Amino acid sequence: MLVGVDIGASRTKLVVLPPGSQQPVRQRVVETPVGASPQEFLAWLVGELQALHVERFAGVGIGIAGIVNRRGELLLAPNLPRLRSFPLQQGLKEQLRCPVLLDNDANVAAWAEALYGAARDVESFLYVTLGTGVGGALVLERRVWRGVDGAAGEIGHMVVDITATGITGLPPYRIGVLEEYTGMSALLRCAASVVRRYPHSELFAQPITLDALVRAYHAGDEAAQECLVWYSWVLGIGIASALALLGLQVVVLGGGIVEAIPQLPELVARVVHERALPPLAPAIQIRRAQFGSWAGALGAAWLVAEYVSSAPP
Repeated sequence: MLVGVDIGASRTKLVVLPPGSQQPVRQRVVETPVGASPQEFLAWLVGELQALHVERFAGVGIGIAGIVNRRGELLLAPNLPRLRSFPLQQGLKEQLRCPVLLDNDANVAAWAEALYGAARDVESFLYVTLGTGVGGALVLERRVWRGVDGAAGEIGHMVVDITATGITGLPPYRIGVLEEYTGMSALLRCAASVVRRYPHSELFAQPITLDALVRAYHAGDEAAQECLVWYSWVLGIGIASALALLGLQVVVLGGGIVEAIPQLPELVARVVHERALPPLAPAIQIRRAQFGSWAGALGAAWLVAEYVSSAPP
């Protein structure tokens, strides 16, 4: 059996699939032990994999937020900083005695969309995931492109505001980047700021959550609509800039924010078509991801399947 794991900031999803199958035979969601030491984390993950009661692991694929190099080492881990530089992939190989592949969470989700999802009919595309943070992945000619050491595709770290300087609490590499304007906290900050001008908004003088913002948007609330227009404008400019560099025609948007706001790809497309290079603009498509919150776990399983099949005997 193949196992796919998507390690998130609060929850970890696991799926079990027979080789060659699109349909999981088992799915499981558990809490991620964010504060665990590297050895504790490894022991926890091995325990969760064993709890799946798989007789024989054909391969285990794992997606995790951060930069993962070609040796399966986590070079940058925003959600699990104690795992930085820890050889998690090698540790799992030694304990499970099967092929293990550790990769960036956006890469594995993009692979799910490439194989059986929103991008199954194209050779190359940009994948953007919008949630707590903003991740990205490149699939070029039906292969995940990782760059020199695993950092390719990180659209969330593209600088979109060159006037932002010296922001307290942010390291220099995070100042003015797309994620600071289109991650979850940025979206909710936008709503809190906009709603002050709309005292009749249902969001006025209330705690603003994504669910509340979405309900207000669907109800025609002006403050919520203005916020989503602004959010789409910033995201669209970032995507248009990336496409000018990459020359791609298809963008797939996934993640929790897109699941909550299905109209978002259409809103972003309007901005991209306006701001993209004229020869590229008419052909650009902004598509909604099909696999939702299970894309990472499924893609990890399918990616390790390819890794196993292409490995030398």
